[in-house]
Amino acid sequence: MPIDKSIKIRIGFKSDLSNIKDIDQSLLIITDEIYETRTQKAIKKALINETVLIAEIKTVVVGYLWYEFLWGYIPFISLIRIKKSFHRNGIGKTLMKFLESKLNEKKIERILSSTENENTSAIKFHKSLGYNECGYFKLAHWAPNKELFFEKMLNN
Repeated sequence: MPIDKSIKIRIGFKSDLSNIKDIDQSLLIITDEIYETRTQKAIKKALINETVLIAEIKTVVVGYLWYEFLWGYIPFISLIRIKKSFHRNGIGKTLMKFLESKLNEKKIERILSSTENENTSAIKFHKSLGYNECGYFKLAHWAPNKELFFEKMLNN
């Protein structure tokens, strides 16, 4: 599908929840009911807190980025997801750059993100945007159990 390069980024609204669910379903993300319920509650709260960015092309929601603040002041990208049919078209990069710009305006000096150790595409993506590996943690009873963390210093 040819992509119109006019990607619009905006703050998410509660009414975007069904679009977010559609994006997750397009990625064939399989979770149990408890995880899905907890995630949906957290995303609803993030939408209320205005910490979800929405990517649109011609009014069609094609991706989202959900971020939070660790310890109340360090931004952390919780999820970035793009509808499967729109992968590799710069939408993720546009979402990340929009967030970085927004944080720069607020004089925030760094941003954190993470991905599973096995997700080589996400690792390459982070590095292409100037993120550097800064550590990891291992999770018991969770597969895959190694989560890599990335940090990027922002230019204030």
